[in-house]
Amino acid sequence: MNKYFWVNTHGLISSEDTKVLTLLYQPLIGSHAYGLYMMLINLVDRNTFQSDVLERKVLFDLLVLDEETFSSAIDKLEAIGLLTTFLKDDLYLYRINMPLNARRFLLDAVLGSFLKSEVGEANFNLLFSYFSQVEISRKGYTNITKSFDDVYKSKDLDILKSDLFVMGRKNGSGIIIKDSFDFEKLYEKLPIRIKKRGIYTNRIKAQIASVMYVYNFTIAEMVSILSKSYDEENKSLFYERIALNSQSYFNETYGSDLIHIEKKEEPKHQINLSKLTPQQIIKIFGPTMANPGFALETMRQFIEKNAVDIGLMNGVIIAAIKFNDNFPHINYLEKVLADWLSRGIKTGDDALLILEGIDNSSKTRKKKHRESSGEPDWIDEIMESIGEKWNVK
Repeated sequence: MNKYFWVNTHGLISSEDTKVLTLLYQPLIGSHAYGLYMMLINLVDRNTFQSDVLERKVLFDLLVLDEETFSSAIDKLEAIGLLTTFLKDDLYLYRINMPLNARRFLLDAVLGSFLKSEVGEANFNLLFSYFSQVEISRKGYTNITKSFDDVYKSKDLDILKSDLFVMGRKNGSGIIIKDSFDFEKLYEKLPIRIKKRGIYTNRIKAQIASVMYVYNFTIAEMVSILSKSYDEENKSLFYERIALNSQSYFNETYGSDLIHIEKKEEPKHQINLSKLTPQQIIKIFGPTMANPGFALETMRQFIEKNAVDIGLMNGVIIAAIKFNDNFPHINYLEKVLADWLSRGIKTGDDALLILEGIDNSSKTRKKKHRESSGEPDWIDEIMESIGEKWNVK
């Protein structure tokens, strides 16, 4: 039976995107996956942001790929975050995702490290040089840019309403964990050099919140990290430096302490997943984890990128720990999260039902999962044991 596909996207790639894809993504995904991505994005109509429906055989012929190589290329694009695949009967929908910009890619705790390990330090430094430049000093200058209100008079405006979908490039957004810290208490302790309200945008506050939530830093520790991260000459790097310096400080100060923790019995009573912190999750469910620093940083990124119930995200993390000897990549966590959401699992209470159905002593199922393609297939048998709450038959 013939299989068909069509492509859609939220935007078109620029020359800078192409440079990032060629120099940064291609060494990780290979030439076949790179060629497939470029083919798919160029099949998209520039006005509608989608393609016609075509036979998948067209891709095999144009790219000179057999089906096995094609499937491998699809897997790599999905794993690296460049492609999302949907299937309805025999029709595939390939949704093209925009690449990260160079700075976000290179400073990403996972992608940057992965690239460095693949190409070696010398080649990594060479690639880094193609995207780096000395920031122009603005010392002595005063920002005199006018705001909207300075130029335009305020009017009573009607809120724009439309049933139409407005197309455009889609970027991810993070969340602020409101209960993780009191920003005002932190602000009071800051040294004069960085005690400026304008520095702490919502994006910076979200970064501080996620770091304090995941690493459980004291206010004094966070003040020290912020002081080290902020540089008047390179303000634009403040956001990335907070994450990098936090991870480095944690690994140097606490990293080894979390490896040798006595195993605690998993709580048998009903727990509130929303109240568990990442460090508590590791102590309870992954006490023998070999690299807790990597696990905490992956949790931080996962929590920051997904604006859903924190109890649900903690449930995904716990399930992933139960079914993996080593803490999985963020792409795996997001696959499980998407799978749960598609089944109507949306809260910590829903996630708790799933966790209660997992047999943590089942080594056979765990081994089978590790050898699979990374899809969270084990959820199906758990769902069957729960019943029809989510209409699973």
